[in-house]
Amino acid sequence: KSLPRLPVPKLEDTIRRYLAAQRPLLNDEQYSNTEKVAHDFQSGVGKQLHEELVALDKNNKHTSYISAPWFDMYLSARESVVLNFNPFMSFNPDPKPEYNDQLVRATNMVCSAVRFMETLRAGLLEPEVFHLNPAKSDTDSFKKLIRWVPPSISWFGAYMVNAYPLDMSQYFRLFNSTRIPKYKRDELLTDDKGRHLLVVRRGNLYVFDALDRDGSLIKPAEVQAHLKYILSDSTKAPSFPLGILTSENRDTWAGLRQKLMEAGNGEALHLVDSALFCLCLDEEVL
Repeated sequence: KSLPRLPVPKLEDTIRRYLAAQRPLLNDEQYSNTEKVAHDFQSGVGKQLHEELVALDKNNKHTSYISAPWFDMYLSARESVVLNFNPFMSFNPDPKPEYNDQLVRATNMVCSAVRFMETLRAGLLEPEVFHLNPAKSDTDSFKKLIRWVPPSISWFGAYMVNAYPLDMSQYFRLFNSTRIPKYKRDELLTDDKGRHLLVVRRGNLYVFDALDRDGSLIKPAEVQAHLKYILSDSTKAPSFPLGILTSENRDTWAGLRQKLMEAGNGEALHLVDSALFCLCLDEEVL
């Protein structure tokens, strides 16, 4: 709430930036044609569309003008989410060799992720800030000072020292969230009542409660015991693992999911959808 809203850029600035981006990609004839079309748009229908966009922005001050179109673009794309949309992070091996054992590392990552979630939901997570001058802004003294500044202008105080707070409004979707396939446009689902973790191994799906009834992390030894059991399970990989369907074209997956629902698998699919997150215990070493 303390961040300033993203302003709607002037139409002429958008056209100028667009043409600047096209110039290196086009020959003179192509660029000349593109320039004419862009200027015709600017003086024609573009002017009306820009006025409508500004009016829409003024009537929706609780969000950004770009938020709804971005979600429409993201959720309406029908390509497989694998590689096209799913981001990932790669972690370096732990400095302590004994911590690189799959069971130990998986246990540590689960416990750390849940503790992060608890901090986030308690409102105690430190804000994400991009520091251009960390010697001044990424210090205990500055953090103590900025706490006393009213939220409505705290961003200005950060800007004064070249520190730029980042939007964290989507962090709540880090846990208990999934993308449900639907025809033409998917839906985002978040169900924070789920206390269980989803684990995938050899294409088989497992769940166990990683939170107790009070919503707190169970003992790390219990997490380790659950994961140890899963790793020792001799169940063979199915001929057609269910998870493969999620890599399909989104409309194809939506139709297949609907058939699974109609076949009485709604409860099982809800367990998958509402899990804290999914842990994949691959056997391959990358």
